[in-house]
Amino acid sequence: MDFANIFLQLDVTLDPMTNHRWLLLSDDRKKVQEALSETEVPFSKQRFDSWPCVLGWEGFSCGRHYWEVTLANKGYWRLGVTTASSKRHGRFPMTPAAGYWTLWRSTRQFYACTQPETVLPVGLVPHKVGVYLDYEEGQISFYNVDTKTHIFTFSDTFRESLYPLFAPLDGRTLITVSCPKSDPQF
Repeated sequence: MDFANIFLQLDVTLDPMTNHRWLLLSDDRKKVQEALSETEVPFSKQRFDSWPCVLGWEGFSCGRHYWEVTLANKGYWRLGVTTASSKRHGRFPMTPAAGYWTLWRSTRQFYACTQPETVLPVGLVPHKVGVYLDYEEGQISFYNVDTKTHIFTFSDTFRESLYPLFAPLDGRTLITVSCPKSDPQF
């Protein structure tokens, strides 16, 4: 797919009012990783209290948007999009029915978090992920930027603002959000 001139390339920043207390954000709010100890964070109803997640600052209620995420150190992670009103407290399944459209990577597993989970080939695990959101078409697609290959597409009907979601799930994973330097061609 040629995304040139059909979407808004995003310079996503992380929202410090949503990050779990065990996550450490960089000063420029472009990187997140698990902290070595619990961090002090102000109270926020929007903050994740059980799952180690953080949202992007910007929400989207229309249009086509694209951003890229670098996943360093081959660790565990979750990456995707969620609704403005999605549950943030307690443990719950992060599935489309709950307002979450995500990919999940652990030791020997790679999934699209559908219900039931869609197993993805471990060979598709990317170092750099392109996330493409087409709000009106109801699609969230994930691409391996390095190999220029499609990983998975969720299709749904969106009724509220959507926010990028990032979750480093172990102490070695560093997630970096970036704006594409050029038009991606998949």
